[in-house]
Amino acid sequence: MKRISAAILAVLTIALCLCGCGAKKDEPLRIGLLSIDDSLPFFMAQELGLYEKHGVEVELIPFGSAADKESALEAGRIDGDMTDLVVTALLKKGGTDVKIVSVALGAESREGRFALLAAPDSEIESLRDLSGVPVAVGDNTIVHYLNDRILSDAGVEDIKTQNIPSLSLRYEALLNGSVAAAVLPDPLASLAAMSGAKVLFDDTESAENLSQSVVIFTADALEKKGEQIEKAMAAYFEAMEYINANPDAHNVRGAVERFSSVPESIFDVYETPSFTPAALPAEDTLSSTMDWMMEQGLLQQGYTYAEMVDDTFCRRWSK
Repeated sequence: MKRISAAILAVLTIALCLCGCGAKKDEPLRIGLLSIDDSLPFFMAQELGLYEKHGVEVELIPFGSAADKESALEAGRIDGDMTDLVVTALLKKGGTDVKIVSVALGAESREGRFALLAAPDSEIESLRDLSGVPVAVGDNTIVHYLNDRILSDAGVEDIKTQNIPSLSLRYEALLNGSVAAAVLPDPLASLAAMSGAKVLFDDTESAENLSQSVVIFTADALEKKGEQIEKAMAAYFEAMEYINANPDAHNVRGAVERFSSVPESIFDVYETPSFTPAALPAEDTLSSTMDWMMEQGLLQQGYTYAEMVDDTFCRRWSK
């Protein structure tokens, strides 16, 4: 009897060992980011230990360009990233099923400044002066959409653009007069204005923010890592609240300095961005973007709100 009990005990011990050895720790949630204002809450959540607080391991992976970031998403090397409505639709069109889970920056018009600026020595003084004048943008991007909406709403009929994808080259072309006008995001828009460029339109002063950035995850990640995403987004939204409540705190300003690519020459006067936790794109905004993409020949058929957006995590946070 003792031998039988000992044998059973040995079998159970081996089984438990095998189970323990075979148990796999959850892979970290991998999120691709650029060093811009929009990414700040993700990095701030890391600085504050909020991912640990919510019980999730998150790996923030910096990229030098949006193209490299989206390629990593398509290849499955990251689970999600921060991008915009145009890129989200193009990813879906290209076969990478993704969904928006939150607005990153731009839920309110005061958030995420983009400006349309004229070159310092140009004779352009208003948006209407841009009729027939090429404006430097990145072709088939949210900036291209923003430019077309701004000029169309201003009554400009002959809208022309010049493709300069690199923000730094676009900034330099504006200041040296190689282009008459350009659309730039902050902090480059602020730096250009300080260098003599004329601000013709500032989207933070409009009723609607047209330049929203969004957080997206792949359908595969949403299915397999849904619990991790929920915890990570809770930490992300909490970091937004912290930044809003403490915009001038030393740790917040330090994060802006390290992660937002603000030029040293304007850092002291550059305001910490504000964020709206658990916000989603408005249906009208999405619909307008889809219409523009079809007009440009980027899509044959626009995606519906349900196809583009997963409101699960914003809804749960709001409760």
